[in-house]
Amino acid sequence: MNFKQLVTQIKKQLSLIAIVWVLMPLAVNAQTAPIPVGPVPNARQIEWYHREIIAFFHFGMNTFANVNEGDGTASPQLFNPTALDCNQWTSVLKGAGITTAILVAKHADGFCNWPTAHTNYSVKNSPWKNGKGDVVREFTDACKASGIKAAIYLGPHDRHDSRYGTPDYSDYYAGQLSELLRNYGPIWEIWWDGAGADQITTSFYDRWADTVRKLQPNCVVFGTKNSYRYADSRWMGNESGLSGDPCWSTINPVSIREEAAHITQLNHGEVDGSAYVPAEVDVSIRPSWFYHQEEDAHVKSVAGLWDLYFNSVGHNSVLLLNFPPDKRGLVSSIDSVRAAGLHNLINGTFKKDLAAGAVITSLHPRGGVYKPGNMVDDNEKTYYATNDNAATDTITFNLGKKKTFDVIMLQEVIELGHRTTGWSVDYSSNGKDWIPIPEATSKQSIGYKWLIKFKPVTASRVRLRVTSGKACLAIHTFGIYKQPSLL
Repeated sequence: MNFKQLVTQIKKQLSLIAIVWVLMPLAVNAQTAPIPVGPVPNARQIEWYHREIIAFFHFGMNTFANVNEGDGTASPQLFNPTALDCNQWTSVLKGAGITTAILVAKHADGFCNWPTAHTNYSVKNSPWKNGKGDVVREFTDACKASGIKAAIYLGPHDRHDSRYGTPDYSDYYAGQLSELLRNYGPIWEIWWDGAGADQITTSFYDRWADTVRKLQPNCVVFGTKNSYRYADSRWMGNESGLSGDPCWSTINPVSIREEAAHITQLNHGEVDGSAYVPAEVDVSIRPSWFYHQEEDAHVKSVAGLWDLYFNSVGHNSVLLLNFPPDKRGLVSSIDSVRAAGLHNLINGTFKKDLAAGAVITSLHPRGGVYKPGNMVDDNEKTYYATNDNAATDTITFNLGKKKTFDVIMLQEVIELGHRTTGWSVDYSSNGKDWIPIPEATSKQSIGYKWLIKFKPVTASRVRLRVTSGKACLAIHTFGIYKQPSLL
């Protein structure tokens, strides 16, 4: 090797050393993503969670018979709304910030809100629009025009049809399901009520679920009892709008199938459940599901709706809020104003995270792109994670100055499964002494979203202590907020 060759070889080696020197910090800091733990959500469930609030519209024969549970004998001649306007319904939802709505196409009384070919007990034999009307069509058209996702409740129980519970009824229901899923555009959710439907066996749902998946593959299924195999979301055990604490998205399927014996499990979920089926929290803005004029004085207040929001969306669930149109076919202005008040309160509270810009330190950072600051960066795609060996952590937020707040939000990365199983939040006004927030002490589940409200505290530092978990942390959001006045 001559002198020039030796110089060239040395230069190559120096260049290689330089490249290694530059890349070494990146290699040290580069981290793979945490591995999912336990059951995880499918794409339908992830999209469902981000809706947060769904509207329910109970409207049909029961509205005109002034009952909540019709026996299926009321004459179709009763059904005659004088001013039905589904665009008015969707305008109420726009004012309330609600982006998805479910219409009761057929309740347990059997009356059908569309001109189905499979029974005469429908709008086609009513005086409304001389039998040419179609509530489902007007509803889905209004949803499409306003950018709201349309969904359908098609009650499995039927008190009108004598074939109920027989194989012939399975054919009847399958035909109606096919009509609704073929002829009205995208249907975002199908709601299979378990009330009174004990005679509908799992084999019926096997067939009907196959219809759903073939015709509307992206449709969310609300499943109960014998439809448990196909449930994307579950009943949470009451109709009061109250999810449990904790409330896990995971549950054992037997708890859905045998709901009467497993109300606690439906309400709280099961931390080690084998299926990922989160809770959909159904409640009416009024005492009843169908409209009754005497209940105009009993519409839930904005403060009451605010509590429901924290006990549903704020308990790792989705709120299904019922708005029953009246005999005119319109949603009451009282209901509209209350729902808009809730929307204003949500926006007013969460428009500003008081933890944004905080200096954040943690005991067990994963490194790389999974930095603690991701919890306050308002970016849907980033999150904080600990190293694989750390299922616990202490994360301190230095706010820079004293701030007053009365709401806490936590969000996990649900795509990675339930990970945290114990956590608490403390605050400090002097940077040394830590005071626990009682409402945020010894908590368990997080999931998509966990919200806590409490009497206002003033602090310059806030501390999240994760005390137990199934695996390393994966926290999407930690936020502190101040509620505006309810007045």
